[in-house]
Amino acid sequence: MTQRVSLVVGGIKGIGAATTRVLAAHGPVFASYLSDHAAAQAFALEMKEQGLDVTVLPSDVRTRAGVAALVDEVVTAAGGIDIVVFAAVAAKLQSPLRVSEETWADVLATNTAPLLWLGQEMAERGRDNGRLVALTSPWSHRYVEGYGAIGPSKAALESLVVYLASELAKKGTTVNAVSGGLVDTPLMRSLVPEKEIEALARRTPLGRIGRPEDIANAVDWVTSERASWMTGQVLTLDGGYFLR
Repeated sequence: MTQRVSLVVGGIKGIGAATTRVLAAHGPVFASYLSDHAAAQAFALEMKEQGLDVTVLPSDVRTRAGVAALVDEVVTAAGGIDIVVFAAVAAKLQSPLRVSEETWADVLATNTAPLLWLGQEMAERGRDNGRLVALTSPWSHRYVEGYGAIGPSKAALESLVVYLASELAKKGTTVNAVSGGLVDTPLMRSLVPEKEIEALARRTPLGRIGRPEDIANAVDWVTSERASWMTGQVLTLDGGYFLR
C-alpha cells in the first residue's frame, strides 16, 4: 500500500499528538507547533524511540504566509502532501460580553482562518484524492460558560468545512470535521475543575469522558479510503453526552 504524507497542525500535544501517532502508522507525518520547543523536542524523541517517521516543525499558522511556508516545507521534504489535520486551538475562556478585540482577533486567527489557508494550499499543492480534517467541538452550536469566542470560532470552522468540501471535491479531496466532547487532555484539565469532570463523566451514557485516542481513531477513519464518499460532514464523538 502506498504511504501517504500527513501534516498535523498542532500535532505535538493532546488530541493532535494522538492523531500524529495514529497517522504515522500509514506514512511520514509532519507535526507542527507554535512555540513550545521543549515539548516539541520531547515529542520528537518519543516518536523516534517508537520507530515512527515523525518530523516536528515550528510554525505560526495564524497568517496565510505562515501556512504557505509550512506546507512548502512539507512538500519540499516529502515530495507531496496527502492528509492535513488542523488541530491547533486558542483556548481563551471568556464571556461573549467580555471578549476584547485582541482576543476575538487572536481566537479567529488561530482557530478558524488557518483552515481556509490550508484548504487553499491543498487546492494548489495537495495531491489528488487528499484529505483535509478539522477538529471542532459540540459547543460550536451549544452554550457553555466561557466559550464566548471559542464557540463561534468553531461554528465558523464548520461552515468552512462545507465550502471547502464543495470546492476541493473537484480533485477528489474530502473535507470533514471531527467534533469531540469533553476529552481528557492536559489543556482540558487546566481549564475544567476535577469535580466538574467527574460530574460530566457520570452524566455521559458511556460512563466516561473521552480519550485523545478516541478522536484520533476517528480521524484515522475519516482520512482513510473507507471514508472516500464522505465530505462536508461533522462527525461527533461524545460518549452519548448530548443524547440527554
